[in-house]
Amino acid sequence: MNAEEISIPVPWGHISAKMYGSDSLPAVLCVHGIQDNCDTFVTLLPLLPNDYHYVCIDLPGHGGSAHFPPHVPLEFVNYIGSIKWVADHFGWPEFVYLGHSFGGQLGTWFSGIYPERVRCLIVLDTMGPRSVDLDSTPVTVRKRIDSAQSLHRRQCGRQAPVYTFDEAVAKMMAGRRSKLTNESARILARRGLIQVDGDGDRYTFASDQRLKLEFHPLMEFGQQERVLRNVTCPVLFVLADENTARYSTYLKDAYEFNSKRPNVTVAVVNGDHDVHLNYPDRVFSLVTNFLQKYCKH
Repeated sequence: MNAEEISIPVPWGHISAKMYGSDSLPAVLCVHGIQDNCDTFVTLLPLLPNDYHYVCIDLPGHGGSAHFPPHVPLEFVNYIGSIKWVADHFGWPEFVYLGHSFGGQLGTWFSGIYPERVRCLIVLDTMGPRSVDLDSTPVTVRKRIDSAQSLHRRQCGRQAPVYTFDEAVAKMMAGRRSKLTNESARILARRGLIQVDGDGDRYTFASDQRLKLEFHPLMEFGQQERVLRNVTCPVLFVLADENTARYSTYLKDAYEFNSKRPNVTVAVVNGDHDVHLNYPDRVFSLVTNFLQKYCKH
């Protein structure tokens, strides 16, 4: 599939994206996870039906996209807003949403807040953002403000670390909980690094350092449930069997709630959190069958 690089204007700068297929076809918006970029889908997309228009974005602070304004903590709702800026830019009355990890969480919430805009929802290895106990709210808010300010002070006047490409790939693989293959790490690194001075084997990471801090919604699950109940379109969750611990701990409420809904299909594949990138052959048939059954216009 041939990709076209585009830049989508937004109030804080731009969102970088890659488009595949004719824009006359039904739209599929593809959204990656935390500290990844739109190339997380490059091994999966060639296996999916070619009668869709796939738009893969770099979320703010990722890949080639502008960062949100500095000096303030990141907010989950602003990332949902960035999805709407993209959808409005293209004038899509409705579209299919395909999201991995954090991108899937955003898609679930977007589908609950703007249910008329999402025809079908496909989520890869997540169920929703973690919940916050109400009693811990003051401590959590304080921690977020203090952590953001501390990070800003540490970065002031500090030059970003520089790596060779191979060093950056090794750092990505070592610092990631999931098990990227070397080739998958290289795929993400090609878009996730900035070449220093425009030449040579010297790179810095492009991602916003605030992404290392927590910014899931400050809500108990009862509040999140009000959003999830509004997700009325057909939904497919593709979960990795090596990552199931999350679905019995901090995502337990969302997993149990979503698994019982009549519009939801849950499928489990062999692999870990990045199975869609490492081994797309284990995922594509589930996504393809769902697209063909529920998402045709």
